[in-house]
Amino acid sequence: MQNGRMKKLTLFAITMVVAGAFVAGVAVGKTTKEPKFITKTELAWDELQPGGPKMANLAGDYKKGAYLALFSLPAGVQSPLHTHTADYEAIEIAGTSMHWLKGEDGSKAKKMTPGSYWMMPGKLEHVSACEKGTDCLMVLIQKTKFDVQMPKDATAPAPPAPAKK
Repeated sequence: MQNGRMKKLTLFAITMVVAGAFVAGVAVGKTTKEPKFITKTELAWDELQPGGPKMANLAGDYKKGAYLALFSLPAGVQSPLHTHTADYEAIEIAGTSMHWLKGEDGSKAKKMTPGSYWMMPGKLEHVSACEKGTDCLMVLIQKTKFDVQMPKDATAPAPPAPAKK
């Protein structure tokens, strides 16, 4: 009897300590951060290439390390074959982009319309293109800084983007 009562008291005491720690943590752990709101007109766009892609930081810094940014690719533009050092994730917001791998001609590339998601592994040679008509706007997320590297054997231009159907 004594042993059962002791177990209940111990369990009760542990429960009270955990509950107290939770309540104290919630009270003390309130954030002192302020919300962040950036309108489209307030974005600071960096032109990565004259007349080509542009990038605007939302969180972090794409030039230094992990970041969340908007990436704009002009309508009708197609990149040369290239790689990135690390994986990136993307979500299409406007326009229609396509991405295909070395050795492919782009004719079977999925059309990434607004709301589409993809992940491109680092060091994987690929081409990115934006269909004619509307600039492509996408969210890029990367755990390292942004970079673009051209493969040593990338002397020939990438094949043309697939025709709009």
